[in-house]
Amino acid sequence: MTSLDPNKALSPLPPLKSFSLTHILYDPTHPLSIPLTLLSLSPIFLFVSYFTLLIFNRNITIFFLAAGQLANEVLSWILKRLLKGDRPYIGYGEVGTGYGMPSSHSQAAGFLLAWGMGYTITLAKRTRPPTGAGAGARAEPGANGLLGIVRSVRNGIYLFGLLVWSLGVSYSRYHLHYHSPIQIIAGYLAGLSFGATYFFITEYYPLHHPTSLVGQLRSGVESLWEGIGGVGGWEIGDARGGWGEGWVFLGHEESASGAAGGKSSLPEAAATSADHKGKRKAL
Repeated sequence: MTSLDPNKALSPLPPLKSFSLTHILYDPTHPLSIPLTLLSLSPIFLFVSYFTLLIFNRNITIFFLAAGQLANEVLSWILKRLLKGDRPYIGYGEVGTGYGMPSSHSQAAGFLLAWGMGYTITLAKRTRPPTGAGAGARAEPGANGLLGIVRSVRNGIYLFGLLVWSLGVSYSRYHLHYHSPIQIIAGYLAGLSFGATYFFITEYYPLHHPTSLVGQLRSGVESLWEGIGGVGGWEIGDARGGWGEGWVFLGHEESASGAAGGKSSLPEAAATSADHKGKRKAL
């Protein structure tokens, strides 16, 4: 007699509760239910993407984006408990037992759309030669010609795709009966507002006013981020040095020589590090 024998008495289990983070019910007879269910889950997958980028890219902008998305979730949690809006189908615990106003999924989608729009608007500013680079600094060849047209079209496609995705995520919450239209609209607008405000404070204003208090605070956080060494420990692409390899632990000279792999002198290593930092600024 094995433990899988149905005739064998099993030990009683403690009271169990479903982990509803990825638990979604859908209508199996509707052809759009599966695609919309996957869309409804996609905001959760964003954090996997952020963590992956932080490991392999270690860019401070990705860190701020992930932090903003987390802050947006906290804001949604607070709003739900302040507004205390019921789910559209009261008594059907299978489709959500918590508060439904506003929709946190719609708020997450709205946040990323606003942040993505802001990033696209400031992209040209990020790729320009830095102020005070001297007469030798030249704009990227073709930046205002064919290359500029290609980038404008590409960015437009990215933004359109982001808009369609955010609307799809929001609609999925209505189709799957988790939220009412007003709850979805409220969440979407809250995400747009918070995303735009957050991007302005953490990215737009520091980029255009680097000597301001906000700009200096962001530069200080970025310096500390580079001083610790970011996340991960692999040299992939332009990301050099994992955590523990920055100037906080090794000092400026040691971290610079370590970034050069021990193959270059300190001035060459510093130049290489500055070059890589300039490339990462474009992100």
